[in-house]
Amino acid sequence: MGASLILGGCLGKAPLKVPPVAVPEQAKTNPVEAHLLGAWENPGRSGKTKQMVFSAGGGLQFSGGLEYFNPGRWELDPDRHELIITLPQADDEKLQIFQLYVGDGVKAFDRRQERITYAFDDQTWSLNVGGWIYSKSEEPSGQAQPEPVIK
Repeated sequence: MGASLILGGCLGKAPLKVPPVAVPEQAKTNPVEAHLLGAWENPGRSGKTKQMVFSAGGGLQFSGGLEYFNPGRWELDPDRHELIITLPQADDEKLQIFQLYVGDGVKAFDRRQERITYAFDDQTWSLNVGGWIYSKSEEPSGQAQPEPVIK
């Protein structure tokens, strides 16, 4: 415990922790969906961690920043290896930023339908969300993290 306090003090504020997402049976047979579910994070310059949380059933929530995109929806197209995010509550001017990143992490942007398309498979580890890069840790969602052993 002493080592974790020392390390925690050196690293600044601890990132927001989202409870592990329970992986539904359907996702257990679909490794791409299992990889997507849970929190994707962007460590901000101010030390504040932003998160986008993909929930089973197609829900998407932003916290710590970009909340004006809430609530969002997601769907996977496994045949095309695409993740499609729809942000129906976002203002038109907020969505326009995605046009700048087509070809730079964003595969396509449909302003009229408020949809952003990404190339996505179980080896995708980052998503460009309006210039903010959100990353997925390598730990599978729904798994409890083991307690550290201090000797």
